This record gives sequence, C-alpha cells and structure tokens, in this order.
Amino acid sequence: MTRDLNFSAAHFLMRHPKCERIHGHNYRVTIEIESGELNSQQMIVDFMDVRNIAREICQKMDHHILIPTKAEGIEIKETGKEMEVVENKRRYVFPKGDALLLPIEATTVEKISEYIYTQLKQSSLKDLKIKVSVEEAEGSIATFTEE
Repeated sequence: MTRDLNFSAAHFLMRHPKCERIHGHNYRVTIEIESGELNSQQMIVDFMDVRNIAREICQKMDHHILIPTKAEGIEIKETGKEMEVVENKRRYVFPKGDALLLPIEATTVEKISEYIYTQLKQSSLKDLKIKVSVEEAEGSIATFTEE
C-alpha cells in the first residue's frame, strides 16, 4: 500500500446545489497493489516505483482547478493565455496555467480515483491489479479498482 500521496486542487460539481461553486480540497491518495505472483526480488512491485509514478500524476493536479472535459453541457474555450469555461449559465475565466483539463465526466472523488487508476494502468504498472482510493475530506473516500 502506498500512502502519503497528496494534492490540493479546486473544482466545481455541475448542477449540485452546494458544490457547484468553486471550492477546493486537500486530497489524499492511497494505492494498493495485488498479485498472486512475486518478482525475482520477492516483491509484487517496488513501492518506490509506484510512489514515483503516482506522485507525478498527483503533482500535475496539485494547485490547479480541475476541469472535466467530458461533462455534459460544458463549453471550454482556450484563447491566448486564458481558458473560458461555461456551464449551466456560469462563466469562468482562468489563467490557462491554473486550469487542468481532465478527460472525465465530473470532478468527483469517484471520477478522480478512476482517472488516477487509468493513468497508473498506462504506466509500467499496467499488468498489476491496482486499487486507487481518493479522500477529499475525512470520511469522504471513493475507491476505483478493476473487476
């Protein structure tokens, strides 16, 4: 299990009575790896490798506003150094470097955990069974894993 992976980010949830306003979280990420086989070093995987790959994914999201590019009804326009986001009659303009476009439907912890999982599966960890948990507040945790 890999712990101590954190990032801080802002987001909004479309058409949610409270969370549609921009707000932020200090996210905590936990990764578990499963396998029925050990490598030549008698490990499933070197946890430093897992931590380094996951830390890079988390660092890309750190201190950004997370924008879900697959959200229904969202319009995203990039012009010069700005990014304009329009959703549900709300219009936001961010410096382009402050926003991170994520190929997900919503920036919920469920979809963020799936996004991190997908990124891990595209790395050298692709052949391992991975479980990713993301916590946005104490007790508010979502986990994504393969069937």
